[in-house]
Amino acid sequence: MTESNNKLALVTGAAGALGSALVGQCMGRGWDCVAIDRNRPALERLHDRLAADGPAPLIVPLDLAGAGPESFAELAESLEREFGRLDVLVHAAADFHALRPLEHHPADEWMQILQAGLTGPFLLTQSLLALMRATPGSRIVWISDDPQARQKAYWGAYGVAQAGRTALAAILAAECAGDHPGVDVIDPGAFYSPLRSRAWPAEPPDQLPTAQEAARKVLDLVSGP
Repeated sequence: MTESNNKLALVTGAAGALGSALVGQCMGRGWDCVAIDRNRPALERLHDRLAADGPAPLIVPLDLAGAGPESFAELAESLEREFGRLDVLVHAAADFHALRPLEHHPADEWMQILQAGLTGPFLLTQSLLALMRATPGSRIVWISDDPQARQKAYWGAYGVAQAGRTALAAILAAECAGDHPGVDVIDPGAFYSPLRSRAWPAEPPDQLPTAQEAARKVLDLVSGP
């Protein structure tokens, strides 16, 4: 087991705009961090960039949309063996292709988005609950993207995933009430990302907050006063 008194955070979607910002800021706060994403080359670039300036995260190439319960169980066992704790789990992974009517929503895209945004995060959370219950003060953070707004026309599977994540977090919070892990749903507000630009391609990036600002907002809420 790693001899460290540092907090340990696990961030999904770690190669994305918000995820990579969250990983960098976790490391900057002196935490250890596990970075999960399906994009291995992007994870390796994130690792090398952070390693050039200081400690680097442990990167785990894993596709939430393709992994089964066995893969998540293996990850949980590895974390328990290596670290013996998990203080913060941040669900930042999401998948979105385009605005389209349900009538023309491809079935494979529907399943991919729901698996990446809802079912995969559920299975990951389920596998990590025992470790988090054994870590005093642990918290699970669900990054939210204005679920009510995403229930309007053309948001398709992404909108369903966002609504489902909010419901899942509420159920989990009720089941963990009075104990840990704590469960938070955090909407950091609009910020520029490639995912957002697929929905609003004409939106000027310089008129939006950055992913770094959004990540700081999330971690400030997680860290508390």
